[in-house]
Amino acid sequence: MKDFQKAVIVVPATIKVVKSVRCVLRNFLAANDVNDEDMVYDLELALSEALVNVIEHTYKFDSSKLISCTFEMKEDTFEIRIRDFGPKVDLQKLNPRPLSQPREGGLGLYLIRNLVDNWQYEDVCTGNSLLLRRKVK
Repeated sequence: MKDFQKAVIVVPATIKVVKSVRCVLRNFLAANDVNDEDMVYDLELALSEALVNVIEHTYKFDSSKLISCTFEMKEDTFEIRIRDFGPKVDLQKLNPRPLSQPREGGLGLYLIRNLVDNWQYEDVCTGNSLLLRRKVK
């Protein structure tokens, strides 16, 4: 059993911190012997897209708000939990745009859904919680 199975980082809702959170993710995975570069990149990208969605759509670029990210290793599965404290997301409106409509942006949900094995919104009393899972071993 590894000693470093869970990490929590709380950051302000600003695009500037996304790179730092990705670095924490990469180091957490390395500490847990997850060294597949393609998988690490996929998880970094999924995390980045989720963070940017919170910053842009939930918090409307209000950098005084906070986002909590939890990284957890559970046997052969890695979990990322992204928690915000903004308005509830209307799950009925969460549809990625069709790939047949070329334009910049709007692919975050598509990427997230295709880079992880499982994703789900968890019911929390305030804000939103997105859980991403991927088998790593």
